[in-house]
Amino acid sequence: MLGHASAVMTLDVYAGLFNDDLDAVADRLDAAAAAARAEFADSRARRGPGGGASDRPNGVLNCGVAW
Repeated sequence: MLGHASAVMTLDVYAGLFNDDLDAVADRLDAAAAAARAEFADSRARRGPGGGASDRPNGVLNCGVAW
């Protein structure tokens, strides 16, 4: 079997390895989520009230955040 049965199990096993990095990871995830929300809102505003097809393949948002 590849991977763990759940994300909880993965975090239980590996979270202790990265205690010093958890705040930085949370900050980067918050920044990525905020960027995605802003890009989504901007793309909806550009399309106007009628909506329309996404200008990105498969509706994927590019947050521009490097991991």
